[in-house]
Amino acid sequence: PYTARYGVFYPMQTFSKERETDFDDIPIFVEANHTNDTERLQELAGRLSTKVYEATSEQRKYLHLAAVFACNFVNHLYALGAEALAPTGLPFDVLKPLIRETAGKALAAASPAEAQTGPAVRGDRETLRRHLEIIGGDARLKTIYELLSEDIWEISKKTSHAPKP
Repeated sequence: PYTARYGVFYPMQTFSKERETDFDDIPIFVEANHTNDTERLQELAGRLSTKVYEATSEQRKYLHLAAVFACNFVNHLYALGAEALAPTGLPFDVLKPLIRETAGKALAAASPAEAQTGPAVRGDRETLRRHLEIIGGDARLKTIYELLSEDIWEISKKTSHAPKP
């Protein structure tokens, strides 16, 4: 209601003041209510990135949800990994090569589900049980562990015939 012409310029990326951003590979989504404005936004986006897409407001809702799962939730799981290591005195750095390899495999696979590994995929009930023992009385962490393990199993059994954990 404030203007007859409007548009959206949405780079899908997490930004931090302390990190430099190379826009070349960052997808930028544009939308405008006039064709000329859409073209202008596409031109501007094309100066920054090789990946420019038109996306409606409805599509961007789903993009944001996907980004929260792929970025915010994954980062939170890294924090939980650091929390799980705390009693050992080992630094978070020991997980970094694993994180790099996992991300690389997920990016190289046709689907991240195909790159999934771990006790839930294998149906390794004994390891799952031991992990829950280590978690002990931490109901929050136990719930997260159980929900994620069950969901990994449910997704993996669509393509695998491993025994249910």
